[in-house]
This record gives sequence, C-alpha cells and structure tokens, in this order.
Amino acid sequence: MNESAVDRVTRVLDLVPFILENPGIEVSVLAAKFSVSEKQVLADLELIFMCGLPGYTPYELIDLAFEDGVVTVIDPQVLDKPRVFTEIEAVVLNLGLSIIKNAINDPGQIKSIDDLQKKIGTKFTSISEISFTTSKPAFYDQVSEAITRNAAVNLTYNSISRDEVSNRTLIPKRIYLAQGNFYFIAIDTKNNQERHYRMDLILNCEISNSAHTNISSFADIEEPFEFKIQSTNKYLTERYSDLFTGVSQKGDVYLAQGRMNNPQWLKRLVISNAPDLQLLEPAFLKEEIGEQVRSTLGLYE
Repeated sequence: MNESAVDRVTRVLDLVPFILENPGIEVSVLAAKFSVSEKQVLADLELIFMCGLPGYTPYELIDLAFEDGVVTVIDPQVLDKPRVFTEIEAVVLNLGLSIIKNAINDPGQIKSIDDLQKKIGTKFTSISEISFTTSKPAFYDQVSEAITRNAAVNLTYNSISRDEVSNRTLIPKRIYLAQGNFYFIAIDTKNNQERHYRMDLILNCEISNSAHTNISSFADIEEPFEFKIQSTNKYLTERYSDLFTGVSQKGDVYLAQGRMNNPQWLKRLVISNAPDLQLLEPAFLKEEIGEQVRSTLGLYE
C-alpha cells in the first residue's frame, strides 16, 4: 500500500519522543504500536539516523541505536518532545472528550477528563469557549446504575427489527455511543446470550432487586471471530471498535479480531455491511451467511 510522504514524516516525528519514553523498546513492539511492518520501522529509524540540525556534522545528527531488534535514542536533538496539536486538532480532541464525559457517570473519570480539558485549554484559549453536550436517553441513568451495581433491569423494549414490544430482564455490561445513538451490551437472562440494545427504544426500565446467579461466564462460551476490512473503509474499525480486541493492518486491508457469543447478531452485522466487511472466521458462520445470502437472492429470481 502506497504511503504519502506526509504520513511517513508524521510517524517519524512521533517515533523519537515515543522511544525516549520507552528506552530499549523492541522493533516488533514499535511496529505494532504504529501499525506498520518491522521492515518499515527499520527504514524509518535509518531515515532518522541520517537527519539532524543544520551544520551537517556528526554533532548535529540524531543519534540512536537499533541493533539486535532493540531501539534506544542516544541524542534526540530537538525531537525530545511530542508534536503539539494544531488548533483544529485541539478542538476535535476537546469535543471528543466532551462526548465521552457526557456518556459516563463515574466521578473519577469525569474529573480526569475535566483536568485534561483544562490542560488543553491553557495551550489553546480559543477552545475554552467551545462546549458540547449530548442529550441522554430517558433511561440512561438506570442502565448506568445497573452496570455499576452489577444488577439486572426489567425493561419494556421496542424491537424495530421484529416490530414488537416485549418485556425483558437484562444484565447490562457496557454502554457505548455509535452513529449518534446510545447502545448498551447486556446479557439476556432468558437465553443467557449477550445482545446489543438501543437506549432510545426502551419504553420503561426499572432496576431489579432480584439476584441472578445462573448466568454462566461468557469467557467460556464466546466464539472468536475475525473480519477483513478494506483500508478504504477504515471507519468500520472505529465504528465497531467496542467489538474488537485487536486490529492490525496487512497490505491494503485491516484484520480485526474479537469475541462474540451471539452468532445471529454477528451475521446481521456482516450482511448489513457487505461487501466492505468480510467475515474470515468462524468458518461455520461464514458458510451460514453465504447460504442466507444465496437464499435471499433466490427470492428475486
């Protein structure tokens, strides 16, 4: 995959201060951190080794050692600090932090975000006038409290896909924001499966006082999966980042791995995002998706 000079220069400028913070780091770790091959990291290090300040003597060159697969910076010259944000980058970062802050209830995390935004504001005074808030769904607080208490919720849910309203008992596990909507991942106590729910489709919700001890460990029943995503559709790795335990780039594609115990939900995810997202594993589910697609296409013949 071709890489622009700007992308490479940006990475090179970030490499030196990162290595300074992690002396003796392995080339393989650097490659994983910057999502490039080990060969590319070595090429970048060779480029850095030949760069420096005007003067063109060994005293003005950046000095580093990267023998035996271990990298150490000896003399960083002026690259001893991370790149500063541009004003536009600072605005985007500040808005992103505001979105996260509005999506959580943990006082400690909120304070950490406030402290970080204050630090950004001291460098970029113009962003202090920018604010962003997201309106929470009606039952956001109940779901969030249930997660904190590891409690179940009794709710009335309007399922758009099934066009039905049903009563469910769920154990919420995590809240996330995607495409402007709040979702939460929960265990359905009726069938002991993990599912994703949109908060704005909840019609009523109450925290249950009943204990649910019959929920088995999902670590024992989760099925590993792997996606192949074209590099032109990198946004999919960000949209579904909560599902992935690892994402790596290989040539002009991204390989994303994760674990999921709800194969039906995974099938719908693949079909709704085809052909941009392709399932590699598990093989049995890949075959089922193929059969379902062929069956659907057959209806139009």
